Amino acid sequence: PAPETAEDETEAHFPPTPLFRYSALTFDGHRFHYDRDYATGTEGYGGLVVHGPLLAQLLMLKATERGPLRRFAFRARSALIDHETATLCRTGDRLWVRGPDGRLCMSAEVEHGQDRF
Repeated sequence: PAPETAEDETEAHFPPTPLFRYSALTFDGHRFHYDRDYATGTEGYGGLVVHGPLLAQLLMLKATERGPLRRFAFRARSALIDHETATLCRTGDRLWVRGPDGRLCMSAEVEHGQDRF
């Protein structure tokens, strides 16, 4: 499970059209990001799967609110589905995405500093 409390939290929603566009922008052709019938019927997910790199990018942006980053490392933990509300969380230099049921979808750690990576 994800930590229940954070110093900073932001809700995020992922409608199907931006997921399709993110797939096109990143040349990610995996159908479970944009084809609901494939995602639910063939892959067995509860809807479209939100891109891991998109979640990481949002966590990175949240981390930069505290200053320039020297290091950013992330790890996908559990799939987030398009109809689920995600909570982007930060406490110190630790960040995570919490699913609506409290599960940990992604974790990240950062190091702030003037030297950019």
